[in-house]
Amino acid sequence: MPAKLIAIGCLLLAITSTVMAQEKVTDAALAEMQKRFVAAYNRGDANVMADAFTENAIRVTPSGIFQGRDAIKRSFQNAVKLGLHDYSVDRTISRSEGPYVFNIGTWKGTLRDQPFHGYYTAIVVLDGGKAKILEETVAVAAP
Repeated sequence: MPAKLIAIGCLLLAITSTVMAQEKVTDAALAEMQKRFVAAYNRGDANVMADAFTENAIRVTPSGIFQGRDAIKRSFQNAVKLGLHDYSVDRTISRSEGPYVFNIGTWKGTLRDQPFHGYYTAIVVLDGGKAKILEETVAVAAP
């Protein structure tokens, strides 16, 4: 019986250590991801913008729901064609829950020389050691 208790104790210790050793998305990783994304948006690079998302990510926008990195890339290609430029984001709330980070903020840009802005939420996870968006919802502010 004591041998079973020791074995169970060791197993619980191993599980606890594994859970505690899980990497977390850091603020620096979030900032770097946003910096790369904004730079890619402003140069019209849909490949780099889509790479900010996990392979099975979901993106909800006023234009529709896009599931998977390929569909998200096509949505960015269409957005770039609209001519939005001078794009920027401001993360105003960031909260960790286990392996997830919930971000909330604002975005702005210029469309045909008119200011344009809105709001976003994003769930960010580590994917291949990099911060990636698992789910994003984008809204356009009412005029």
